[in-house]
Amino acid sequence: MKSSFSSRLVNYWPRLAEGLLWTMVLGLFLSRALLSLSIGLFFLLAFFRLGWRRWWMEATQDRLVWILGSLWLLPFLSGGWSADLSAWGDVIRIKLPLLLLPLGWMGLSLEKQAWERLGWGLVVCAFGGVVYSLLPWLQDAVTVQADYLRGKSLPTPLGNDRVRFSWLIVGILWWLHQQWGMASRQKQRWILALGLFFVLYLHVLAVRIGLVCFYLLAGFLLLRQGMQPRHRRTALTLMALLLILPFILYRTLPTFRARIDYIRYDWSYTLQGKYLPGGNDAIRMQSLQAAGTCIRNGPIYGAGFGDIRSAMDSVYARLQRELTADERIYPANEWGVYGVGMGWVGMIGFSILMIGLFFLRSTDPFRWRCWVLVTVLSFVTDIGLEVQYGVFLVPFLFLFFRSADRLKNQEIRG
Repeated sequence: MKSSFSSRLVNYWPRLAEGLLWTMVLGLFLSRALLSLSIGLFFLLAFFRLGWRRWWMEATQDRLVWILGSLWLLPFLSGGWSADLSAWGDVIRIKLPLLLLPLGWMGLSLEKQAWERLGWGLVVCAFGGVVYSLLPWLQDAVTVQADYLRGKSLPTPLGNDRVRFSWLIVGILWWLHQQWGMASRQKQRWILALGLFFVLYLHVLAVRIGLVCFYLLAGFLLLRQGMQPRHRRTALTLMALLLILPFILYRTLPTFRARIDYIRYDWSYTLQGKYLPGGNDAIRMQSLQAAGTCIRNGPIYGAGFGDIRSAMDSVYARLQRELTADERIYPANEWGVYGVGMGWVGMIGFSILMIGLFFLRSTDPFRWRCWVLVTVLSFVTDIGLEVQYGVFLVPFLFLFFRSADRLKNQEIRG
């Protein structure tokens, strides 16, 4: 009887793990509390699935766990010299998914159908989110276009975090491309339709990091395809289409055109080092200048992650008094954050971790390194590891893509 009970448990744990992954996806779109709770339960479940010894052995041997966990560990260590321990505690709490999610993923063995269900569930949720985002544009396109000329954007899911949502759409397109190669001809038609829909939405939303990542990934795939003689003509045709696509959509999509015009206007101030009230790029450049000053004030260990805001505020008060509290950015990219928080130790450590991502073992090194590149690029332009949706999506997509690539490789071998 004991053996029969243990056998049933072995079959039950993967189902429960899959259910918690589904809960995370739903929490991503519906509830931050649900997202946090499901991550915590997913982490605890790993102990019951594997047992302490096996869990510890697999966790210590997985380089991705070390890299993602170190992104949490560096801010944690800065608590030793952070004056504001309350703010430091908030940073550590927000970044916890970088540690808990990969540790909970250890030894996770789901069937191919389970990973596909999860992927398609993410596609369905994102599709619903896109429809929600497009409703204001469909109802009053003139007002939305006018808002775009003032630097505003369409509402999005994920707490109106349009940067993370656009990046998620790029990740979904990356997964759909993988599914294309394994799908039947009829299913490929659906994938193509969904892909075109999401690509069009990226241009309607017109968030720069999402568009840059999409064009980079598409370009890499076409270059890879062009290296095969039998696909070279098709790849060259598609590459030409990819190059002229932004010009076509600039003429035909009002929001995309308005965003480009706004960026050009904003940069006319940025290049002159002038402040544009309500602007974006000039404020980002000023935040990096303020971060550089903070790093020079604490070059070795920095101010501590609990005191990043106060250190930046003191610099802003001296150098950029015209910026209001709402316009101040703390700072504008992840190297700046780790630099202000931990000085050169933090910046060098963060750089080593980013480089290490490129050299992790993968069943498809090309796809893996392409995704790592666009992830690291997002850290250059934004602080994706300082917000809850970012610290969830970064490890989740890394782990999900790695699991999907392994299954694809097993299927090819089979």
